[in-house]
Amino acid sequence: MAACPALAYAKDPESGIVSLDADRCIGCRYCSWACPYDAPRFDQERGVMTKCTFCSHRQAEGLRPACVEQCPTGALGFGDLASLPGVEDGVGLPTLAPGPSIRFVPGRPRPPELAAPPQAAPMAAEPAPRKITLRSEWPLLGFTLLAAWLASAQASLASGRPAFPPTLFALLAVASLVLSSLHLGQKLRAWRAILNVRRSWLSREIVLYSAFVGLALLHQVLLPNATRLAAPAAAVGFAALFAIDRVYDVVRGSRRLHSADVLGTGILLAGLWIGHLPSVAALGALKLYLYLTRKIEDGFKRPQWAVLRLGAGFVLPVAMYFLDPERWRLWALAGTAVGELVDRCEFYAGLRVLTPRGEMSFSSAPKPAAA
Repeated sequence: MAACPALAYAKDPESGIVSLDADRCIGCRYCSWACPYDAPRFDQERGVMTKCTFCSHRQAEGLRPACVEQCPTGALGFGDLASLPGVEDGVGLPTLAPGPSIRFVPGRPRPPELAAPPQAAPMAAEPAPRKITLRSEWPLLGFTLLAAWLASAQASLASGRPAFPPTLFALLAVASLVLSSLHLGQKLRAWRAILNVRRSWLSREIVLYSAFVGLALLHQVLLPNATRLAAPAAAVGFAALFAIDRVYDVVRGSRRLHSADVLGTGILLAGLWIGHLPSVAALGALKLYLYLTRKIEDGFKRPQWAVLRLGAGFVLPVAMYFLDPERWRLWALAGTAVGELVDRCEFYAGLRVLTPRGEMSFSSAPKPAAA
């Protein structure tokens, strides 16, 4: 409910039931990233999210939820969790701040048997489907990278060194806005995404990025001589990059720095546009450290990506600084473009949304033998 940018969720103060208004939902699926219990589900046909309502309409009439009423074995119950004795958390339901509304009563103990039953081979847990994949999130990949390039270009312009012609900047800005809306199930309701700016980082991202594009285009296209607009527009652009990175905190679980964070990418690109070598060296060293640390932790998965990332993003710029000093910045920008693209691809490929099914698959997966 806190993550939804469109204010499509509401919580009943008496029953605690969280309801979803499909007429307000924009189908961004951000709530499914934020919910650790996998409650919201995307309705592909309608383009909106859906979830269990605990049959609030039945409860209003004094009836129990339909699943409880119709269960043929009486395995389901419904009531106040605090008043239910002898309950335990179920495997796969993480005990995070929201608190799961499902509990499992331990089964009755089986009577003793004279002979031990034959041991059946354990069944392999079916892997949980991934909610975030590089294939599904390619519009967000393009949007976040374009946002970093545009913010850095505006910062360069503010320093007196234009990066893009105004026409190209405008075209890229429009393209980024289009990309940001492609993953919505209800694109005509996109305006609702700004309504929860008080609590949702997604709303803040949209508000800040829209303000950045508006200010930058106002300065570059309509008022090119209003130089005082350049720096504020760049500042709003970097604030938007910060908000973009915070959107993924619900998946990453913390604000730990990542080598693919677009704020760092934007600052690095701005340093390259301006030609400020100290900031480029500092950001490059930080990104290299973060990338190598992550790759060591995951055992250098996707080694071909790592070779391309390191070669294009780090080795090429350093080598060309000595081999071709006059055109070093162009080589560095080209290499950085490739390197940051690869890093961002790995970022999306590595995102894992916390779900009960995923937790059970992880806990039942065979563990590597100790050395």
